[in-house]
Amino acid sequence: MRKAFISILVLLASGVLLSARQIRVTSKPDTSVILIGDQIGFTVTAELPSGLSAYMSGAADTLAGKIVILRRDPRDTALSADGSVTITDRYLITAFDSGSYTIPPFYAEVASGDSLLRFFSDYSFLDVLRPDVTPPDTTDVIFDIVGPRSAPVTFREILPWIIITLIVVVILWLLARYLPRNPLERFMRPPAPPEPAHVIALRDLKALRSEEIWQKGEIKEYYSRLSDILRRYISNRYGISSPELTTDETVRMLQKASVTTAGQMAVVKEVLSLSDMVKFAKYLPDSALHESCMDSAVSFVEETRLPDAVPADSTDKSDKTENGDGAGALPGRENEKGGLHA
Repeated sequence: MRKAFISILVLLASGVLLSARQIRVTSKPDTSVILIGDQIGFTVTAELPSGLSAYMSGAADTLAGKIVILRRDPRDTALSADGSVTITDRYLITAFDSGSYTIPPFYAEVASGDSLLRFFSDYSFLDVLRPDVTPPDTTDVIFDIVGPRSAPVTFREILPWIIITLIVVVILWLLARYLPRNPLERFMRPPAPPEPAHVIALRDLKALRSEEIWQKGEIKEYYSRLSDILRRYISNRYGISSPELTTDETVRMLQKASVTTAGQMAVVKEVLSLSDMVKFAKYLPDSALHESCMDSAVSFVEETRLPDAVPADSTDKSDKTENGDGAGALPGRENEKGGLHA
């Protein structure tokens, strides 16, 4: 009996002490009247004296049934200069049905000895109204329904499109960087040039020799033009896209096509390799190699050129000569043909 009496006294003393220390809980919306679909804030605050800790109730999805919670901000705890603590919960709410709503109180729960004491806020009230868009007289003018409100675009909605755009840009860059301008050109024979390939090449080589640019110190320009002339000749002569191939690839294609001799392929490799070293490795060959490379390129073109076409008149004369109709018929030809007829 004595222990029970002492416990009651302790509880009463704790309650009086906590009340004296002013624990206060409040809850209220930013405004008491809204239109359907409007969004407002709802704040719950608990003020605790120094040295006390409390559990504060909260809401998850709705307030009073049809008041929807759109967002709950992280809980804010503020410490005053006198040591008191203020705990604040902030909600973003809305309602889609008109009516008057009573929001139940929130509470802060404080441990006092073996008991828990709850301190409640007051009830909150919220009126949700329908917008009045109908004019006084609707017989003359018909008004359409109110259109839906556009929701703000979030970064999460834009992020997939940003990723897709970046992927497309990277793919296009890789295609432009690593694919040849015409991927089918290696498998297609280019159209025949208006002039024979050797005519174009010999003319360009003669012009390059006459300009004497290597004598002026323009070594890189000299070998760049020399290799370009030789590569274009190979492309026009054999249908091998040498301007888009490396030196080793060009030599392998010539070897695979079996259109040149080993010595001629060696000339091509020597001239193109030396030109690559000058253009890309800043190699400076001896002056004797300048003329030697030019002579090698001219010799290669001369040795691999197409034979000149025989005019039609010359063919007719040759046929007549073989048949014995011309003045320059070979002696004994008629006897041979006659012998065959016999």
